[in-house]
Amino acid sequence: MAQLTLPVNSNLAETFCRLVRENQKFVLTTHVNPDGDGLGSELALHRFLTKLKKDSQILNYSDTPANHAFLDKKKEIKRFDATKDRELLLNADVLLALDMNNSSRLRTMEKFFLESKAEKAIIDHHLEAENFVDHQLVDVNSPATGEIVYQFLLTYDAALIDKDIAEALYAAIMTDTGSFRFPRTDGDTYRIAAHLVDLGVDPNYVYHNLYEENSIGRTRLLGEMLSNVQLAYEGRVSYAALTLEQLERNHVIPDDVDNFVNQASAISGVVVTLFFLEMQNGVKISFRSKGEVPVNILAKKFGGGGHKNASGARLQEVKLDKAVADVLKEAATILPDHI
Repeated sequence: MAQLTLPVNSNLAETFCRLVRENQKFVLTTHVNPDGDGLGSELALHRFLTKLKKDSQILNYSDTPANHAFLDKKKEIKRFDATKDRELLLNADVLLALDMNNSSRLRTMEKFFLESKAEKAIIDHHLEAENFVDHQLVDVNSPATGEIVYQFLLTYDAALIDKDIAEALYAAIMTDTGSFRFPRTDGDTYRIAAHLVDLGVDPNYVYHNLYEENSIGRTRLLGEMLSNVQLAYEGRVSYAALTLEQLERNHVIPDDVDNFVNQASAISGVVVTLFFLEMQNGVKISFRSKGEVPVNILAKKFGGGGHKNASGARLQEVKLDKAVADVLKEAATILPDHI
């Protein structure tokens, strides 16, 4: 295959290339409760930096979800331990936060990340980035952070993108595009995927591990959730909730239900889907919408954010029933004709 060339913001790419070229010690991280885009992006970049003989480390606040473990067979991702790892952050040349734009999503890493004298950057595609880094390498028109990372690596040295890097990038892009079906998935995205497949990625293997290796508990829990999906606003809003008791009874952890919201949206006539997950100290909410309905505006009202069609929020010290009632009431404001 001829070398793939795609449009990339030259200023962003130039900044990325300079950071890599002029520095040696890198620490990479992603947001709490990481998804395939964050994990795949940081693994791809870490492997690329390692091939350049850079000192690269991945430190994450959260454990890697079980269905993403196949991407990290060599255990390249470390769980952050403040006692052992604070010096890595404080002494790094460059800190890179991928697929995130708010420092609070680093949890206990935030303090050391902000205190570090390292040059700091985010690589991301979400709206409304918080100003906590030196460089915002952000393209809000990209469907996935993995696509931005791919273009940066392609710009720096395309010859270094091998199968292991390609697989991590493919998983990142596939995850955040909903298997290449969400808005902003365009011809460039498919051309990138084709290039990654040409480099040795097996699409069936990646999809199977991400979505078809479920525990019996997760499968039963999904059934419980689907059996209790409710409709509102003349069938244009679907919503569902899961309690801590349900998770514990089925031996499922919160990270294992991230994709449940998409299952609850597959109902004719529904344009907005709300998924509520009871946590130890509050409620996690996932928002999805179809077409031009701006669900990110709804998420923002509850301290969250994200994309127009896919967003999230966390409510602290709020009971599940109240969260459902409050969000459902506000959902009317983003529906067509404001029902």
